[in-house]
Amino acid sequence: MANMWRRRTAYPLLLWLALAAIIAGAWIRFGSSDLTTVLTIVSTLVALLPVMKVGPLSWLAPGRQSTQQQIDDAVQVLVVEVRNQWDEEARRRQLQEARQMPVRWQVVDRPNDRLRFPPAGQLPRLIDEFVGQPRPLVVIGEPGSGKTGLCVILTLDLLREASGRLPVPLQIASWDPDENLDDWLVRRLLEDYPFLGNEARFGATACREIVTQRLVLPILDGLDEMPAELRPVALRALDDDWSADRPFVLTCRTEEFQAANAQNLLVGVLVVRLRPLEPQAAATFLLDAAADTRLEEWEPVLADLVEHSSDELAQTLTNPLMLALARTVYEAEEVSPRELLDRRRFPRQRDVEEYLLDRFIPSAFRTRPHRGVPSPTRVSRRWDPVVAQRALAFLAAHLQSLGTHDLAWWQLSSAVPRAVHQAVRVTVGPLSCGLLGWVIFGLFGRPHLGVTFGLLVGFFAVLSLGRLRARRPRRFVPRLLRRAELAPAFLVRDLGFGIIGALVGGLIVGLLFSVGYGVLIGLFYGLVFGLVRRFTEPTEPKEPASPSNVLRSDRSTVLYGTALGGAAGALVGGFLGGVVGAEQYGLIFQLSPLLEGLLGASVGLLLGAAGLGLMVYTTSAWSQLVVARLWLAYRGWIPLRLMAFLQDAHKLGVLRQVGPLYQFRHALLQERLAQPEPTSRGAPEAQTAIHG
Repeated sequence: MANMWRRRTAYPLLLWLALAAIIAGAWIRFGSSDLTTVLTIVSTLVALLPVMKVGPLSWLAPGRQSTQQQIDDAVQVLVVEVRNQWDEEARRRQLQEARQMPVRWQVVDRPNDRLRFPPAGQLPRLIDEFVGQPRPLVVIGEPGSGKTGLCVILTLDLLREASGRLPVPLQIASWDPDENLDDWLVRRLLEDYPFLGNEARFGATACREIVTQRLVLPILDGLDEMPAELRPVALRALDDDWSADRPFVLTCRTEEFQAANAQNLLVGVLVVRLRPLEPQAAATFLLDAAADTRLEEWEPVLADLVEHSSDELAQTLTNPLMLALARTVYEAEEVSPRELLDRRRFPRQRDVEEYLLDRFIPSAFRTRPHRGVPSPTRVSRRWDPVVAQRALAFLAAHLQSLGTHDLAWWQLSSAVPRAVHQAVRVTVGPLSCGLLGWVIFGLFGRPHLGVTFGLLVGFFAVLSLGRLRARRPRRFVPRLLRRAELAPAFLVRDLGFGIIGALVGGLIVGLLFSVGYGVLIGLFYGLVFGLVRRFTEPTEPKEPASPSNVLRSDRSTVLYGTALGGAAGALVGGFLGGVVGAEQYGLIFQLSPLLEGLLGASVGLLLGAAGLGLMVYTTSAWSQLVVARLWLAYRGWIPLRLMAFLQDAHKLGVLRQVGPLYQFRHALLQERLAQPEPTSRGAPEAQTAIHG
């Protein structure tokens, strides 16, 4: 209590001492007349702070700890969002049909006989056994054996059973084992489902409490996608951070898991291996999926598949991924499955796999869009398969260079040379500021000074803002500040925005009016610019995270910043024109006070909206995407309408969506596209102009 009393006493005392020092300095520097005007306005603003409840002391208030009711509400909302997201993803990946594939499995390591887990079976039984009694489970298998699809099916079945644990699929490759697993889960939940950060609805600790109370069942896909040297570290950390009675699912390729767990780092975990399909089962699946008009073309292929079960073709088509690709590739009437029987063309299993991977993109993008009523489940337009192949090959190579499988649109700027970003900023920023300076100073008969001032301001602002550009998309959310956000890194970032706003606004008013008004308006602009920067954080979106929603939020941030800048500028301009009067300072027009105030408000609105809007836009992820999209489309690597293309690739099953990220349908597809051979074979018209 004593410490709390000292804090409550010290903060106001320090605030009033600082204010007294500022007043004394202003009295000495500017004299009593200007100071009286400044104090009048400042006192009015201070009087309004309690009413607006935005006083600086209130920002220091810590977030309220979530109540149990808030935690339960957060879980209920999260269940709905996870179900909606993965229901849609399962439909796009055609997992209901994949579930009908007779995928086999067998137990590799059974640490506890009391589990009474069956030794082998088909996929539905594995799912039913786990849903009935969740436990620590590792699923291994060869590439394309169905591990990721199993994760999605398990997620949906667990949600339907309402077992009391919330399944959340996550890519474990994004985990740094140096970070505690619980902390990583909290962070990933907030990133993928950022509505959990809505403190007004769920309190400040709902997400952490969901993890702490063991309400989450993490389904960790893709250990093999983690660097080889980190896999054993991750297994050891998983064993340390996650107690044996807390169920989870971990998937990995067989060879990679055996190498990572050579020293039995993961103790007390059931390990299940997915096995290839039986040749007869694979043949039956293809026969059921084939159109009646194509049965004659499929019959010799299916007969060969059953009779020569050890050949390369049978080994390929008993893999669930390759089986699904074969069905997609040979749906087109102009391509006959008989070609798979050519042993000279396909002497190895790898040749068959690479051919199916190469043909998948052109086959998927051959689908024509629906021309009737628009539907969110249909592609928005028809894309040239050559264009699609080249664009996806470029994106795959770009992800491979970054060492990741996550396609985040806000990271595409790294594919653009740094010189291009710098040239755009150095060109657009100074020219825009120079034009604004010409307009504003021209009203006072000094257009040349305005152009020079604008060019200099734009140049130096570009140099400063280049260090503040966003790494992730943001959303504009006014709220109380948290203590953690008072760290130096946060304050320096906000201070940079505030200083630019204060200097630019103060210098313009100081040059056109007086130093006293320049100081006052500079402080006002600095506060507005700093607060806008502070309140552009992805904390309380109202929509589930998806690439399009995240981009929409980032665009909205720019619009909010522009609107608030315009409102602040209109207030300042109206005050300087209608109250102070601009004629005595050289305004070239002779107007009544009312018209002068309206003119000042209009000019201030233009200056504030353009100034703050440009600053927020320049530091936004959206602006980085615009530059990347224009540059990469100019080079012929991607379609100009990139986001529409990615959405359609997702609808066609080429990409999968994980929260705000895209991933290729399978790592094998990404690896194949990243090689130069598929592009050259699948897109002979490599010089065709990108369109879309």
